[in-house]
Amino acid sequence: MRPVRSHPLFLVPALMVTMTCASLAGCTGTATPRAAHPAPPSPSLPPASSPRPTARPGSPGNPLLLSCGEESFTDPPVPQQPQPSDLAIGPLFIVNGKRLATASPAGYGDHGSYKIPIIVTMGSTVTVTIAAPARGQVMIDNPYAHLWHVSDLAAATYRSCSHTAGFFAQGFAFTHGQSRGCVPLEVRIGHQPQVHHVMLSLFAGSCLS
Repeated sequence: MRPVRSHPLFLVPALMVTMTCASLAGCTGTATPRAAHPAPPSPSLPPASSPRPTARPGSPGNPLLLSCGEESFTDPPVPQQPQPSDLAIGPLFIVNGKRLATASPAGYGDHGSYKIPIIVTMGSTVTVTIAAPARGQVMIDNPYAHLWHVSDLAAATYRSCSHTAGFFAQGFAFTHGQSRGCVPLEVRIGHQPQVHHVMLSLFAGSCLS
């Protein structure tokens, strides 16, 4: 993955989806019971009962979980197959993702914040992460993140309902006033170790992965 470059933000030249291997892991811990009369801990080590630090919610190590209850439902239901304009990565469809490179930003939002929903086929789980070069410059914009007081959302796990495809109303927002650019994403399907690297052009022409 090349570092993002300005167009005015991340620009590099062909909307491509490539695959490499990586894995995202959460950092969790639980407290252990304390003895009735514990010995004083070493100054250089935490007490045995102290929980290990947990990654910040919405970070790559602890993606925000959005499940069936956070879906939006349409009539008729969203399709189980991608449309010609969608950018598909396994069970994940970025709605109109193939058109975004040459589309007008005005049709999706303003001030660098754009509504770009995704569909996850029924019974599937997908994790989307802003790749390292772009973190802090662009974030996932999801209304449920605000309810959980999560700012600068860099990673989200979408788990669709078992009986219908999931339509998740979300988007992407530039954080420094940019209006367009190439956004590198990492997509993981379920618990598979393989990570799909996707370069999503937001009104910035063609981008290189």
